[in-house]
Amino acid sequence: MEILIPLAILPVAGFIACYFVHNRKAQYIISLSAAVVHLACSYLIFAEIIIPAESDLFRFDALSRLFLLILSHVYFWILLVSYSYLNRPAMVKEEKSKKFFFAMLNIYLLANTLALISNHLGIFWVASEMTTLSVAPLIYYYRDKESLEAMWKYLFLVSVGIAFAFIGFLFLALSAGKTVLEGQQLLVSLFTLHAKQLNPIWLKASFIFVFVGLSTKIGIAPMHTGDIDATSNSPSPIAALMAGSLRGTALLGVLRVYQIMAPTSTAAFARSIMIIGGLVSLFAAFVFMFKVNNYKRMIAYSSVEHLGLITLGIGTGGIAFFGAMLHTVFNSLTKVVLFLNAGNIHKAYRSREIDSVWNVLQNMPWTGWLFMLGFFAVIAMPPFGIFFSELMILQGLLSRPLLLAAVLFLLFFIFVGMSRNVFRMLYSNSPNNHAAAIDDKFEITHFTSLVLLILLVILGITMPPQLHSVITQISKDFGILL
Repeated sequence: MEILIPLAILPVAGFIACYFVHNRKAQYIISLSAAVVHLACSYLIFAEIIIPAESDLFRFDALSRLFLLILSHVYFWILLVSYSYLNRPAMVKEEKSKKFFFAMLNIYLLANTLALISNHLGIFWVASEMTTLSVAPLIYYYRDKESLEAMWKYLFLVSVGIAFAFIGFLFLALSAGKTVLEGQQLLVSLFTLHAKQLNPIWLKASFIFVFVGLSTKIGIAPMHTGDIDATSNSPSPIAALMAGSLRGTALLGVLRVYQIMAPTSTAAFARSIMIIGGLVSLFAAFVFMFKVNNYKRMIAYSSVEHLGLITLGIGTGGIAFFGAMLHTVFNSLTKVVLFLNAGNIHKAYRSREIDSVWNVLQNMPWTGWLFMLGFFAVIAMPPFGIFFSELMILQGLLSRPLLLAAVLFLLFFIFVGMSRNVFRMLYSNSPNNHAAAIDDKFEITHFTSLVLLILLVILGITMPPQLHSVITQISKDFGILL
């Protein structure tokens, strides 16, 4: 398949080049070139300008095309700002991390790409573990006690989760006993075609293990703790990358198993599990939003909230499913804005604690206003895209008034808790009544944030026909008629 050359071979070539070329600017140019080509190919595939040939191992259905474009888009913006980030003054220990920064990013791109386009659940499992190993050294970027602990906690919990997912895939294979699928490869397209012949007991067991296992990467409570520590202790570009794309890759694994179950009698069971997981995640975000005093951790819990809302929408079905797919797009872009500007705040105030940050709007006007707009976007303030996708999810819950009431209650108090923290950072006075002397010139992170915020408004208001068509096709693939 020729399309695999720019999608997979270029990141491999980028990794090899960055490994042997020690000039940081050269590494950046090589990696950015690969990111641009990857983004261009992803868009061409998304818009069906290029239609890759069918393959047993790889597929480019509507679901893969949507998540591939999300990955490519987020990765491009993170690559764009990375060189500027690496050129900031740093401790001696951080200089060691900079040597392999771009090399590991290329491996990250390769691993996520293979996971998203895989039709074989075995390939997905290997690629998913590869994403964990590629991001772990980047979590340890600061090389301090907190980042070391976060890296090992993430590796341990996610590896246990991946082991659970592996057991789930084995149960899926067992569900094919005494059917035409017995002894066949774990191909999603093949299992979906013959799904009604599968053993429902093994199918349910498979979904439980896959959902619980991959929730460690998605950030679904209560399996979210490793992901929270990793994103809050990583450098901001890596935190944005994980929140914007890595969670989506893991979510796709759950969706693949659910896609197999959708035409069977076990679909209602899978939906119930996802609704419960979504509610628990919203509750976890509600509780911790009032306890957290680390603003990067606060944004990480916002991701738990929104991935919970997405999972809830998928489980609800109908228009809520459509909204959940749309929400995945908008949430990924919004988290990039928030984490990049959180990184600027961290650089200026030398602290991740909310209590140590004050009067950001006055001290850092570019960062302050963009951070506030990112906050408005993530709390679903119109005209940002999340407003429209969240409205669709809530519309889908109208037939379940008690569930809708619970969701609205949790969302309201998450909004209250996050607002309290954000506005303290933006408006509170200096504890010593002294103005901070902070240099906040317009830079690449501000440009990226501005472009993404404008994009969030345009996508939300206009709903491009291509995006609508792809999400509609995904809904049909899951047996949902809109």
